[in-house]
Amino acid sequence: MENYILDLGAINGKVRIEIRHKKIRNVHLKVYKNLSVFLNLPLKVPDEWIIIFLEKHKDWIDKQITKYKAANGYNSLHSLKNGSSTQYLGKDVRILQKKSDTSKARIIVDGKIVNVYLTEKNNSESLEKLFLSWWRKQAYNIFLEELTFLYNRIFKKYSIPFPLLQIRKMGTLWGSCIKERNKIVLNEYLLKADKLCIQYVVLHELTHLLYDKHNTDFYNFLTIQMPDWKQRKNRLDKEVVNGL
Repeated sequence: MENYILDLGAINGKVRIEIRHKKIRNVHLKVYKNLSVFLNLPLKVPDEWIIIFLEKHKDWIDKQITKYKAANGYNSLHSLKNGSSTQYLGKDVRILQKKSDTSKARIIVDGKIVNVYLTEKNNSESLEKLFLSWWRKQAYNIFLEELTFLYNRIFKKYSIPFPLLQIRKMGTLWGSCIKERNKIVLNEYLLKADKLCIQYVVLHELTHLLYDKHNTDFYNFLTIQMPDWKQRKNRLDKEVVNGL
């Protein structure tokens, strides 16, 4: 069983639970702020047990989803409106729409406020379009800065060509490495995380240019270069959107 559809009732309806079998001892049920639900559990756990477990925890899942929905689009970059909230570089920020005093639309970040200056008032479509364009540019520039720093400090000496960087919307991954194309793909939602977490994801994907698989050599190299990578990953899993 890879997925299970759980009926939460009239308010939250049916939700898809992604089932992931891993080499772990304990069961971990997680509901993320983007409303995705994951169940990580040991290998060879029977489907009958999974169904009973999920039905038993239905009320808890329902409460978590209701809580996140009440946060007014907290983790969504779509259907934005004046006053929406999100995370940006590890901080909670609020998006405020304002009338531009010039003929040019622009975005200015002032502390915990992202000011979106539009040439016309109360245009949610223009607000979302401008914000998403700005967000992706910010993501590319910040990720490229971290990629360049880590490449020059660690990977350049291995005679690996500087990789191509691509920013994409990704459902369940923070990033991926296409080694044969010397390409690093990073999730645009990663911009929600602080720079220490961003550095971890970038290092993780760069390391795949040396080691294809998540084997002992891979993790030994990661630990040598970033001894606290587990803490950074844990913060990503708990405080931002999805787990790796």
